[in-house]
Order: sequence, then C-alpha cells, then structure tokens
Amino acid sequence: MRKQCIWQVALLLLLTGILFGCAKKENEDLEGAETASGGTVFDTEAEILQVAEPTEEGEEETEERVVVDGKIRSLFTGEWIPVEMAEKRPLAVMLNNTSVALPMSGVSNASVIYECAVEGRITRWMGIFEDWENLERIGSVRSCRQYYLHFAQEFDAIYCHFGQAIYALNDLNSGDFDVLSGGTSGIQKPATVMYDRISRPGKASEHTLYAFPSKIPQDIEKKGYRTALKEDYEGKFFFAKDGQVVAYEGYPDATLLQPGGTGGKNGFGGVKATFQYNEGDHLYYRSTYGNPHMDELTGKQVAVKNVIFQYCEGNVLDAKDYLSFATQSERQPCKVFTEGKMIEGYWCNPGVLGTPAQYYQEDGSKIVLNSGTTFICIIWMDYADDVVIQ
Repeated sequence: MRKQCIWQVALLLLLTGILFGCAKKENEDLEGAETASGGTVFDTEAEILQVAEPTEEGEEETEERVVVDGKIRSLFTGEWIPVEMAEKRPLAVMLNNTSVALPMSGVSNASVIYECAVEGRITRWMGIFEDWENLERIGSVRSCRQYYLHFAQEFDAIYCHFGQAIYALNDLNSGDFDVLSGGTSGIQKPATVMYDRISRPGKASEHTLYAFPSKIPQDIEKKGYRTALKEDYEGKFFFAKDGQVVAYEGYPDATLLQPGGTGGKNGFGGVKATFQYNEGDHLYYRSTYGNPHMDELTGKQVAVKNVIFQYCEGNVLDAKDYLSFATQSERQPCKVFTEGKMIEGYWCNPGVLGTPAQYYQEDGSKIVLNSGTTFICIIWMDYADDVVIQ
C-alpha cells in the first residue's frame, strides 16, 4: 500500500510532459507488435490477456480470466479446463500414504497435493480434485487431522475423509465446514453413499476403503452443500502468463528434493519422500519408501510441475504423538521449485480461516508458478535443518 501511495504522488508530480511521452511510447510499442503479428495481438487463440507480470515495485497485475471455446484457465493449475469444471468446488480427499496401503488410486488427477506429518512420524496426503467425476475410485481414503481440514478451506473445497483424530471432531460436527465424513464413531451426520471397500488381497481392511465418484454427488445433494465456487474466490496461486514458462534464470539449481532428508522425526524422512526433476519433460517425479510413487489407475508415477516447501510451526498434542500445525501466519519461510530452480521467500495468509496462503519473494512480489499440478510439503519448522536440496 505504501508503494502504491508513492506511485500516486509520483504521477501527480509528472503529469505534464512526461505522462504524454509515456503514453506516446506505449502506443508506438503496441503498433509495432500489431504489425509484427499481422493483426490484433493475442497471447494464444484467446482474445485476451491482461498480463500477470511482477512490476519493479513487487506488485502484480492480475490476469483477466476469459472463456475460449468453452474453456477457461483453472484457478488451481493455470491449465485450460472446461468452464463447468472450473466453476465447481473441488473435493479435498484424504489419501493413505502408508507403505502397506500403496499404490494410491486417482491421485494423478489431483490439481494440488498436500503432504504433512502425522502421528508416528510418517505423512499423509490430501488431494485437491477438480477433475474427479469420471474416475473409477479415489483412495484409499483415510482419516482427518484438523490442520488438513483447515488447509482444505483455502480452496473452497468440500472435504472428504473416513475416520478422524479426536481433535478434529468439533470442527467436523460444527456445521461450519462442508464435509463428507465416513460413518465412524463420533461423526453425527455421515455421508452414507460414496464410501465402499474393494478387495485388496493381503492388505488390512483399513487400506481397502475408497471414495467412488459416481456416488459422491448423491451425498453432496443430501447434505445440501453449495456446488459452485464462491463468486469472490480468486484462487491461491499466481501463474505464469498463458503460453509462457517462467524459467527463473540465475536462480539456484535444485533438481533433487528431500523434504525430510532420509530419516529423523520430521515425517518426510520416515517415508523417504523424494522429488527428482526431469529436464526432458520439466516435471518433478515423486518417490516414496525408495520406490516410484505410482497411481494404480494409470500405472504412472506421480509427477508435478511445481513443488512448494511451506514451513509451519508445529506442536505435539499428547502422549500418542498427535500433531498440530499452524495453518495461518503473517510471515513464515517457503521454498518454491519449478523448472529445476529454487525460489526462496515467505508465505502469508493472516486473517480469517480459509484465506489462501500465498507465496512471495523477499522483495514482496508474488512467486510465479508454471501451469500444472503443485505439490505442497508442510515442513515442520523444528526440523527445517533435515531438508535436503541438491
């Protein structure tokens, strides 16, 4: 805001000849661009765009979202998706990351993936799904931790889980959150249709429970939940201009990421979480427990465009090692990885629960992500030194 005021004062001081000269130069640049393309300047076949580029002061211009051939850029990936999909609230689904439960099903369709430590110092995943209706199944589905429920609010998502820690029960039963809870002890109004088990020989029953997309709309309708995104929801991420890639030339290389190293009590070390950057397709490939992390439905390894290490304060709640993480902060460190580069900065989302955390460079400019899936690792500040980046 201070920079904006300074800029306004500067404009008032320069309103005479300089302003006219700038306008003239802008018109000359635009005419040159039109001549080079043989017509109106388009960034793609879309009739747009107000460019999303950082200014020298660290402020950003927002890109206007427009519809082209029935598609619009996703608020969650920056990719072009059908308008009807983009207008719907996503699902936030808890996913089982224990070694005996793998592989997961449907995770490759997630627009955003969260991973955070839980009791026992392993991790659990939460997928934010825009594109879920045609999947055979999603899972296996596991239980809620309160901080995951709170992270889900940043996406205006409907939260799906089966089971919960006692610390989450008040929120889940409060009516303040749109949740599709499995029928387990303590849940007052469970979803009764969407969850079921499949045969997985050799696996315990708790690893056989899935959400079935063909049945999810029935539970949403029974609950009476809103299905459209809030009209004022503006998204969490700041994506590169359509059709462009932000390469971050001159920033440090970072092609092997281990959010918890190879051991310790940070959660990620226990599951040997690793992201390996592939220069061929510009994606980060995930491995867990020393093996490629596969999607059972596609037979492919989970691969994402951006990885974020979001550092959070954490606490141990009891003797059973149940944990809690601060989902809101005025300023905490973050590291963002895209195109094989590392961008250091901070994240911030002070205010009411549900305000999306956003990511900034030290100069205050928003960190620009490239279009695609983003994987967010919630790093416990107590174990920040365990992180390995090469």
